[in-house]
Amino acid sequence: MLSLLSFLALNTFSQGNPYNLPYYDTRLIHFGFILGYNQAWENVSLHNPQPHKDTILDVNTPHQSGFTIGVVSDLKLLSFLRLRLTPSISFCNRKTIFNTSFKNSESTVKSDIETIWLEAPLELKIQAKRWQNFRPYLIGGVKYAYDLASLKRKKTDNLNIPIKLDSHEMFYTLGFGFDFYLQYFKFGIELKTSFALNDVLVHSYNTIYTSVIDKFRSQVFYINLTFE
Repeated sequence: MLSLLSFLALNTFSQGNPYNLPYYDTRLIHFGFILGYNQAWENVSLHNPQPHKDTILDVNTPHQSGFTIGVVSDLKLLSFLRLRLTPSISFCNRKTIFNTSFKNSESTVKSDIETIWLEAPLELKIQAKRWQNFRPYLIGGVKYAYDLASLKRKKTDNLNIPIKLDSHEMFYTLGFGFDFYLQYFKFGIELKTSFALNDVLVHSYNTIYTSVIDKFRSQVFYINLTFE
């Protein structure tokens, strides 16, 4: 990634570099596609006071890596402001580790949930002034996500799994990026994080593991490459 950024920066700011796509930003609407890397984890808050404190010692949610593919629909609102709809599919896992103590014997119980998010982010893109073939920007908005893998989990229901998660999630998203105007298309590198607004834990699935958790919210970090 650093090598790619260095290469693009050298080509963008080199002396005598041609001014590529000079009328690109005057277009009302344009389209493209996204290829990206994601990393998902859970923000877990426990009940206070915590039930089963001597049995459930700790809850951890390590980061899990995945990838994202999607399309870009970009609408010009003002010279520095654009509205973006980027429907995408993100593949990842969500892992939760419970450190437990039963009969004075410590062990771990793992919940590893495959997730395929069908995502519909609606975001505002605030652009800085273009400098030669380079333009940084800020991005933020909201996103609805539906977990397609939940349909498979419902068909193969296992009563021994520690926790269950809801299929529907709402997020707000914040991030920034850099656009590079190349000879035939615009290439972008975007870094952003999505923060879930709703608790996705199914509390009605009453186990010793769900009983200790108050809120279970997803968080996802993205590094996206855009081609427009």
